[in-house]
Amino acid sequence: MAMDNTTLIPLVEQITQQLKTLSEAELHTIRDFVDYLAWKHRGDEAQPLDKRSAEARAVERIKDLDDPTQWVTVIDEGEEVDEEALNHWLKARGYQD
Repeated sequence: MAMDNTTLIPLVEQITQQLKTLSEAELHTIRDFVDYLAWKHRGDEAQPLDKRSAEARAVERIKDLDDPTQWVTVIDEGEEVDEEALNHWLKARGYQD
């Protein structure tokens, strides 16, 4: 359902202003979500065209399964969690305290 320009222009401007406050990681997440909505709106059975989907990224990470530096959550039983390293990793990816 298309909106007329009197409704659409202010909405786009409002969204654009809100996007300027987000981190790069958050913007990538929003782009992926918009890609999904556009795919869903098409209503066909085709797979999403975007290779940035969560599923595509997860498949790409399979090659890193044996590299523990790529998986912060991989720890041995009984091992203490290094919260400082975890917090640093999260901040590097745009998460706030």
